[in-house]
Amino acid sequence: MRTVSALPPFCILAALMFPARPADLPRLSGPYLGQKPPGMTPELFAPDLFSEALHSSVVFSPDGTEAYFVPWSTLKMKTMRQMNGTWTGPRIVPFALEHDAENPWLTPDGTRMYFTSTRPIDTDGVAPGGKFWRENIWHVDRTGDEWSEPVPLDSSVNVLDLHWQFSLNAANGDLYFSASSGQLGGGSDIYEAELVNGRHTNPIKLGLPINTAGDEDTPFVAADGSYLLFARKPGADTFADLYIAFRDPDGSWRDATQLGGPVNSSAHEVCPSVTRDGKHLFFISMRSGQPRIHWVSSGVIDEMRPRADAPGSQASEGPEREAPEGNGETARFSAVH
Repeated sequence: MRTVSALPPFCILAALMFPARPADLPRLSGPYLGQKPPGMTPELFAPDLFSEALHSSVVFSPDGTEAYFVPWSTLKMKTMRQMNGTWTGPRIVPFALEHDAENPWLTPDGTRMYFTSTRPIDTDGVAPGGKFWRENIWHVDRTGDEWSEPVPLDSSVNVLDLHWQFSLNAANGDLYFSASSGQLGGGSDIYEAELVNGRHTNPIKLGLPINTAGDEDTPFVAADGSYLLFARKPGADTFADLYIAFRDPDGSWRDATQLGGPVNSSAHEVCPSVTRDGKHLFFISMRSGQPRIHWVSSGVIDEMRPRADAPGSQASEGPEREAPEGNGETARFSAVH
């Protein structure tokens, strides 16, 4: 009689944590989900895989073997892993099974992930009159293949009406995020909270030239803190575009400059981020009629770096931009939805 050998425990664990590739999922192998790197013109990222609307850009682990993303329809973070050279099928991360989990950000060593969620939090961390269900920043710590239970960030940050993508300076841990005033008609502005003795201090709203009378949100700070990418929406009837501000040696910010075409289009562009290797700029664009992930060479940033002898430049409106496709859904998408 034939016998069947038992699978080693680690094989069983891997099969449970990362399901086999679905039959309708294209076989993906190699860095960045097997996609051909883009040039200086933005391209849709993995269009066969990410065919639905997404609420955050894709984030890769420091070693490039894991990807994290958030479908708009569920707001539950999913992950894929490269195993034996091939990417597995998507699965929901354990800490998003019962509650939403969005906007992932990984530390340089990959052992801690920060994310936003509307899961319940101790009401002591909510401002008077605040909403119990609103977004807060949480973190989970990793040991092997397991994530810890989520822990909310300092109440000095979560007390604000924060929203959507945030970013941390990989060099010193300082946090950049956007929040609204919470008042009727109040817009969204970018805040900075320094990391002091392991805790983020009281956030400070960045002044000009970062924040304006319009809305600024979804910030991304360079790993070395040398520049800040973010979305700016000048008025209620305008679209959000991506801007960049470079930091001078004295720590002050230069005037923000619009990335212009072909990065920006006549639709919304939000959620910029640069890969850990510094080679690619990811962002979400509505140019196809729904929020989809695009990527482009980070050379578009290098071309905008100020000369060592150049004074701070005035904000630029950039060159003529690409018109969007689609059917009017673009107008219903808000940078501060």
